[in-house]
Amino acid sequence: MPSSYQKKQLFHPALIFCFCLLIYNNILDNGWHLDDSGNILHNTALHITTLSPDSLSKTFYAHPESTGTLYRPVANFTFALNWFFGQGDPVGYHIIDILIHSLTAIMLYLSCVQLLNTPTCRKKNCSQLHKKNIALLAAALWLAAPIHTSAVTYIVQRMAQLAALFSVSALFFYLRARLSNNRLYQTIFFTCCLCCALLALASKENTILLFPSLALIEAIFFLQLKRIQTFTQHNRKLFFLIFLLFSGGILFFSWDFITAQANSYGHRNFTFLERILTEPRILLFYLSQIFYPTASRLSIVHDITLSTSLFTPWQTLPTIICCIGLIFLAITQIHKRPLLSFAILYYFLNHLVESTIIPLELIFEHRNLLPSLFLFLPLAAFAVDIINTKKWAAIITTLTCAFFLVQSGHATIERNRAWKDAGTLNEDAHIKAPGSARVKLNLAGWYAGQERLQEAFNLCEEAEQLAASGASRNTIIPIARMQKGSIAYDLGQPKRALEYFQQAYSLRKDYTATAEKLIAVLIELKHYDEALRIITERYAQKEDPNLLLIEASVFLRQRKPANALASYRKAESFYRNLPLVLTGKGKALAMQGDYSSAEALLSKAAQQNDQIAMLLQIENSLLTGKEQKASLQLTKLIQTIPLTHLLNNLHAAKKDPFQIPLNEALLRQDILTTASQMLPNPR
Repeated sequence: MPSSYQKKQLFHPALIFCFCLLIYNNILDNGWHLDDSGNILHNTALHITTLSPDSLSKTFYAHPESTGTLYRPVANFTFALNWFFGQGDPVGYHIIDILIHSLTAIMLYLSCVQLLNTPTCRKKNCSQLHKKNIALLAAALWLAAPIHTSAVTYIVQRMAQLAALFSVSALFFYLRARLSNNRLYQTIFFTCCLCCALLALASKENTILLFPSLALIEAIFFLQLKRIQTFTQHNRKLFFLIFLLFSGGILFFSWDFITAQANSYGHRNFTFLERILTEPRILLFYLSQIFYPTASRLSIVHDITLSTSLFTPWQTLPTIICCIGLIFLAITQIHKRPLLSFAILYYFLNHLVESTIIPLELIFEHRNLLPSLFLFLPLAAFAVDIINTKKWAAIITTLTCAFFLVQSGHATIERNRAWKDAGTLNEDAHIKAPGSARVKLNLAGWYAGQERLQEAFNLCEEAEQLAASGASRNTIIPIARMQKGSIAYDLGQPKRALEYFQQAYSLRKDYTATAEKLIAVLIELKHYDEALRIITERYAQKEDPNLLLIEASVFLRQRKPANALASYRKAESFYRNLPLVLTGKGKALAMQGDYSSAEALLSKAAQQNDQIAMLLQIENSLLTGKEQKASLQLTKLIQTIPLTHLLNNLHAAKKDPFQIPLNEALLRQDILTTASQMLPNPR
């Protein structure tokens, strides 16, 4: 039984958890969206079937576009565990995301309490309960902010969630270490801080800013910059010289990086300068979304007018001045209002990676999960101070805080409804950003999935018209042509689809999805040499092991088993014991007449419940004249797998560029014969 003291300690964290569950419980029925597909649903490296160390370690390298590359291992590890227990059911993923969000808010609460205990804030005469109330209000306001729905409800953004959780945990342990006088506790807390920092970096790369964030805490809440201020007053010329040398040094060592980023905007419809000028407007827009919590201003896509100069549009220069002014205000108020200074500087500091020079998309709401952590702390401190000291204003302040929390919670619940499925999300975005070509393409993809093919095609046409400028030819138009090709294919027009895929590929040869669709149609139309040419061209650009699997599949279709074996052996270093590699090698060996070696490999793949391997085993038995063995294998297979599913697999293997070609005529006849023999005799 927990003691009375323990119950008091757990009361606020329990409130935070219950509040999180209250406003996010309606996401459990929400589906998959956008990048969820490539990062989780189709990322086979995450689809583990055992919890062996070998299987789990492979998830660390589950890069969605380059398997074998280390990529956000902590986030991928959690996705793999979710897959192991629930496969493609999103409910389990949402439960974990709600838990992570509540844990982050709890760690924020604990960190705020520690900040209020630092030397800078300790001077204020307030009780520990007073500080905890401030921390509780700050954490609750952050938790309820509807702008965070894009990080919590959007499953793949667990990466951003884990980055925030481990970052704020690292800050908490750092503060505990700095506030402790016990050497042993300091060692333990600093070790925990380092571990959390590493976990944060292994969740998302922007957490590299954790280290300057710790320096910011040290400067504001412990050193208070007194030494620097004293030195500056007595040695102004020397301080100015040191500042220039320090700034010049940073610029010198980072110049190559800045230049590289400035030269990597070829795939964007904005330039380096346009991004630099536009981002201050976006940062202030984020702040307006945070402090004016309404679902109507939130969207997965926003219509953003690019800033092409300081005066176009006219808001550009004022917003830049405003951002600089906020930073200047924060610096000048460090001694008087350290919480306000920290909140502002932490916000701008933690937007440096995703909102400055790196050529990412201009705006995404989930980017605010980490930078906004402490934004509500100065407001909470101000509100709680008024409630405790000014009785005449206590009721008004309490009602204002309650209203803000209720409004935020309601907006979060309402916004989560928009994330119900891809249709509701994209239709919502289309209403809010009608001028966005990207929204039209996303909605077209949804309509195509719902077999509203003509509407989907029209949206692709509209997207192309919106992106008629030269800069957009490398972004929107290739995707629009690819989607047109997919629609034509769904209409049963593979030759017309091929034309669209070729147009899309000619515009952007680095789009993996376009290349795969083009290769698939070429294979279906038996244009094998052209498919191999594109595969070779793609592999020269990037050594993607997936291309080796497709190449081997084409060689099998060309009845070139030796070439296929060579490709599979290259891929084997990336995909050890992958059923697809085992079955492919087995098929190639069978083509060469080595049926016994083929059987050994196919049996190994069949043990992993690979249905194609099982069908190839039957094919192998039939080719060697072992009809009775084939009949027994097929009978067992039909007893476990529906007949229609088996026949569909035969048809799918013919079109899937990754899949091993089957002897469809031989297998189909044997499947139907065996199935008819298994039917009960009529009386």
